[in-house]
Amino acid sequence: MAHRFRTLFPCVSAALYATFLLLDLTGAADSTPVKFAAILLCFFSSLLCLQTADGRLTAAALAGAVCADWFLLLPGHSYPVGVLLFCVVQAAYALRLCHMQGKQFRPALPLRLLPLLLFALPLPKLAALSLFYFANLTANVREALRAAAHSGAARLFAVGLLLLMCCDLCVGAVQLGLLTGFTGIGMWLFYLPSQVCIVLSAEPKGKNL
Repeated sequence: MAHRFRTLFPCVSAALYATFLLLDLTGAADSTPVKFAAILLCFFSSLLCLQTADGRLTAAALAGAVCADWFLLLPGHSYPVGVLLFCVVQAAYALRLCHMQGKQFRPALPLRLLPLLLFALPLPKLAALSLFYFANLTANVREALRAAAHSGAARLFAVGLLLLMCCDLCVGAVQLGLLTGFTGIGMWLFYLPSQVCIVLSAEPKGKNL
């Protein structure tokens, strides 16, 4: 049953992906419910991997992503809470990378923690929080690329984090008013594929990466 669901998962995700991209491109209707349904699908699919520590960390991260998207997507946006939750997601991915690599894991603490000093500066708190998040994402991408040589699942996880970085670069570009014709669509062009790759990178059969 779990294997069948994981086989269907990319197909259903692709259908939702095509639907919300079409809605975004044509403006025919609000795509938000379809996007949130796709993220929920990713989370529920990840629950099939709870037999392993790696799967549990992945599911915890995707639960955080669902909560973050709730605050970012739905009416009454609370961007600081959403970004803070995405920081928690990156912490879960750092733990996953530590589990995958063991003693080879390099936490890169200066890169991860130095952005905390931004909170002491007269910057908007959302900007400081976003930079802290992106620094931790960058550190995780670096470690994921190092781990990618170990297995196909690790490579898929690295691809997922790279796609997530592309999504966040589009988010930043939108906030700066850059290339909004593409970046407004590009956010979700990269985001759902990143989550699908991360789900599929989790080992569901009791094996470690």
